[in-house]
Amino acid sequence: MSVISRVRTSVVVTHNDQLLCFLAKDPHSGVEYHFLPGGKIESGETAPEAAERETLEETGFQVSVWSEKNVDKEYLFHWNNQDYDCLTIFYRAKLKSPLQKTVQDADYHLGVKWIPLEDWQSYFNYNTEIREAIESLLAFE
Repeated sequence: MSVISRVRTSVVVTHNDQLLCFLAKDPHSGVEYHFLPGGKIESGETAPEAAERETLEETGFQVSVWSEKNVDKEYLFHWNNQDYDCLTIFYRAKLKSPLQKTVQDADYHLGVKWIPLEDWQSYFNYNTEIREAIESLLAFE
């Protein structure tokens, strides 16, 4: 099985002492993960633009990315019976508005979640690099 390389972006968004994420179910293994909003950087867009677009697509929330507050992490991730070599640019972002638009994403998307900041680490115990990025970016207010 070959490894697919992917450059992507994700955001750390907090509101009312909660962290924005969504629940997803791996189509092959059935394992459920909490993910930060994010995804592939499309041709012609910057990483912050991709972060804002992906957050709207996956959560229905418009955010404003703080482009100067970012952490880059490289890691392997197994999804849908495929290995991905990810370079993810993580950003801190804030809600533009607490109003949420309707989300119609992929079948694996099980819903938007706001998780308590005090418990966030237990939701991301599947990947050290993602946990480190979140921890680093939570220090920015």
